[in-house]
Amino acid sequence: MEKYKKIRKTMYSVQLTRWAHLINIMSPYTLVKAVYYMETASLFLFMTQKIIKSPNFITILYILTGVVGAFLLHSSQEMIFYIGIFMVFTKGTFDWADGPLARRLNKTSFLGHALDTYGAHVGDAAFRVAFVYYTLGHFPDFMFLFPMLAFLLLVTDFRLFSDFQYLKVATDATKKQTRNNGFERDIRNEDKQSSGLKKWYFRYTSFLDSRARSTDSLLLVLFIDFTFAYDLSVLLLAISLLIVLRAIIMYLAGVYFSFKVYDESENG
Repeated sequence: MEKYKKIRKTMYSVQLTRWAHLINIMSPYTLVKAVYYMETASLFLFMTQKIIKSPNFITILYILTGVVGAFLLHSSQEMIFYIGIFMVFTKGTFDWADGPLARRLNKTSFLGHALDTYGAHVGDAAFRVAFVYYTLGHFPDFMFLFPMLAFLLLVTDFRLFSDFQYLKVATDATKKQTRNNGFERDIRNEDKQSSGLKKWYFRYTSFLDSRARSTDSLLLVLFIDFTFAYDLSVLLLAISLLIVLRAIIMYLAGVYFSFKVYDESENG
């Protein structure tokens, strides 16, 4: 039976090295949340080391925790709602636990990586749909729009067309060297060579993204609205509109990137 201190030491060693560019004092909330994930993931791995022998099972727990937690946010009962808040807040614990277990058991695989990425998309999409549904609870006359808004969030989050085109180029052995990530690199490069449009794209899509600090900020808004006698309906509506608009913009950018990469690979 592996000792807790060893599991914890390995967790910190690997994760702090892997995410050194993100986990530092310059990003205090990211640092605090990372410590929370590492501590809870270490404790989880220690307590389940005789039971769980499959990293993919932990990844499935990661997916289910995010989806079920988002679903519980629809409840009007305080206890169930707060459990939902906690589940969405802490689902990353499983995301930080599956990798170390896979490395320890020598069970790393492409399937595990794909499942982990898929789980992140599923959890993020479920939470955003739940956030919009919660918001429309303040505007019952517009609840009929929910199916359309949910569809937009789901279809834009799972960008199968652009992802397929990207994979086609990335896995084409004869054209790997022609792959060009210029668009993605440019929109993340805020130097003088980047156009104003690309800079604003980067800034806007970085806002309300899937990172923990963004999700936790939205959770805090829900918590305050549910717990206290503040009327945050207008704020919730504004955020929901921004979430939907962001999804549409990112989808269109993904399609553009898809065609750009495909054309350059064909003509290169």
